[in-house]
Amino acid sequence: MTAKSTGTAAHDTAAGLHDACLASLRAAVANYETVDLAVTATALEPLEETTKTIPQQYRLRGRPAIDWMWLHAAVTTAAAATAYDRGQHARAASRADRAASLARAAGDGPLAARALALRARVVRPHSPAVALQIAGSAARIAGRSPTRALISGKVASSACAAAGDAAGVRDAVARAWATMAELGEEAHGRPGFSLDTYSPADLALACAEALTTVGAADEATPYLERAASLIARSGQTGMIVSVRMAQSRAAIARAFPDRDEAIEHASEAVTLAARRPAEWVARLVRDVSDLAEIRTGHGFDDLVAVTAGWIAAPEPLPPGSSRAADAADTAAGTADTAAGTADFAAMPRSSGMSTVPAPRRARASWQGGVDEL
Repeated sequence: MTAKSTGTAAHDTAAGLHDACLASLRAAVANYETVDLAVTATALEPLEETTKTIPQQYRLRGRPAIDWMWLHAAVTTAAAATAYDRGQHARAASRADRAASLARAAGDGPLAARALALRARVVRPHSPAVALQIAGSAARIAGRSPTRALISGKVASSACAAAGDAAGVRDAVARAWATMAELGEEAHGRPGFSLDTYSPADLALACAEALTTVGAADEATPYLERAASLIARSGQTGMIVSVRMAQSRAAIARAFPDRDEAIEHASEAVTLAARRPAEWVARLVRDVSDLAEIRTGHGFDDLVAVTAGWIAAPEPLPPGSSRAADAADTAAGTADTAAGTADFAAMPRSSGMSTVPAPRRARASWQGGVDEL
């Protein structure tokens, strides 16, 4: 067998492995909202390693090497999202950073922007301003893609909400829907997690959450109704749980809180989530319960107790690290995103605090952790 034929055989083998890995990734993404996140993480772990090592093992060059780099970026982005939803935020941040670099190197700006969007969500509770910087940097490379709508509607709006900036929230919401209108229905995909689409249901949910946080629960109602309608028969468990919890929070956050309606929505969410326990659900339940206690005098103690076991143990700190040093590293690592703030720098800033308390930050013992949106 000649060297040329040996090389061709190796490339054919690598191509077959690429197709198999891509199929596995697509399956993990398609089942993301319905399968236990621990199962998804277990499925993605060997894919991360395989997509990283195959190009070196087969000494790939040119287009095949770039295709593998892109696939590794996509897998790593999915792994970052899974880690985030499981409460492993330090791990999510490191994977998001790596995925963004790989995707840009592979020439996929929207995928890189999606990874940066996740990075911004990790940073947001510590510094909404830095989250907006990252969002601006991501928007620059997202182009007119579904990811750009996600950045405005989910990342920028939630960062403004965390800062108590109601005007900024409304501006981000308007930008997001304008982008969605430009894209057309083919870019929407189905509700729930995706690497390349963004559905109106997801956007409506994100808008409602941000508006509720800044004390505009009445404005959030139409968005919640739209999200609920779009996901009603979707079968996407994670999305349905998210909408029910958002409805619960809005019911408590209105001018005249309705605890009965709130607990009805939250109970339905917990019942559904029990098939797929996740830390982000437990944190949402805790946050809405806290808000209910503040506004009505009674929390959701039973639901908090049921979901308490869904919160994982704190992530271990790296040897020799300190929380202060890690926080400084986070700020330093995102400093070069300042040039990307142009898209969001014009958002009005308000110094007033939000009427409705935002979800409380993670306790000090949760290094790198943040609460869910």
